[in-house]
Amino acid sequence: MSSNRSEKIADLLKREVSLILSKEVKDPRLQNINITAVKVTDDIGIAYLYYTVIGKSIKKSDSKIESSILLKLSGMIRSKLSKIIEIRRVPKIIFKFDESIEYSENIEKLLNNLK
Repeated sequence: MSSNRSEKIADLLKREVSLILSKEVKDPRLQNINITAVKVTDDIGIAYLYYTVIGKSIKKSDSKIESSILLKLSGMIRSKLSKIIEIRRVPKIIFKFDESIEYSENIEKLLNNLK
């Protein structure tokens, strides 16, 4: 049952964080961040936000944003979320680069090489 709740909160966080990033973040380094997935722990203590950078390479090494910038961003987002959504405790936000696109591209290349 708590899994269902964490999924609903993950969906809500994805929607609200995407809106905050598009409307309220003025830093040009963060303008092209796209939230691809959100995973929330069952106790709603931590939310992992998986992101990609639009218009950049899909490789983590080419698209990496400094962790200090993401740490400041997570604090600002958490503060704004506490005013927007009505839950007892807003989860701690941890940004992680979404490597699934790069991974799927590598699998596709391997499969094409087998033909």
